[in-house]
Amino acid sequence: MTLFDYFLAVAATAVTGGAAADDVLKQAQSPVEVRQECPRTLNEEPLATEFGSAGIMKNLAETPDSIRAIASRLLEQALTVESKKHAPGCTSDCPDDGVAEVIYRVGPTAFLPRPAQNEVCLRHEDETATNPLRYTPSKFANIAELNTWISDLSQGRGDDGKHLYEQCGSNCSPRYTFVIADADDGYAVRAEVLCGLARDKAEDQYLISTALRRSCAVN
Repeated sequence: MTLFDYFLAVAATAVTGGAAADDVLKQAQSPVEVRQECPRTLNEEPLATEFGSAGIMKNLAETPDSIRAIASRLLEQALTVESKKHAPGCTSDCPDDGVAEVIYRVGPTAFLPRPAQNEVCLRHEDETATNPLRYTPSKFANIAELNTWISDLSQGRGDDGKHLYEQCGSNCSPRYTFVIADADDGYAVRAEVLCGLARDKAEDQYLISTALRRSCAVN
């Protein structure tokens, strides 16, 4: 009981008598109900990491070692299996049907040394590292549609792809982060693109990775 509560009780005694004061004291001393907070799991859980070739012919043929084939396989695995996992620590008070987001990243593994970089790419690297280019298209009915949009974006096709290539010109190289979640019998995606250092084309390998970010539903 705080000093303020004590004076409040004394004042009540003076006005309404001892019985009222006792009531005030009981109310002041009764514990306050604390609502239990649902645990939240927002850290990323790595799922898969592979390297894929950026070779044009390999990607046109979609050979097993091409970026296109590997990215498509890892993304489908993450969306159809891994995203169904439940967040740890969920209880009956905190249902386990919360948000599950797949984090999907694609980027080159080798870059030209900074002295060989164009000034515009150095500037874009600094700017988009803190304020990436963002794209939030309408939801997609299935994984095939989502993959088509991702492919178009990375190759400068469609409205989003054309905008990206206008913003990320010269020989600057984009690195992609896609955040994907289930949305009304389909998929919603947020894309963030870091446009920066030119890649070293003598090395055609790209790093492709998936991760899972889950949370309990908020009651």
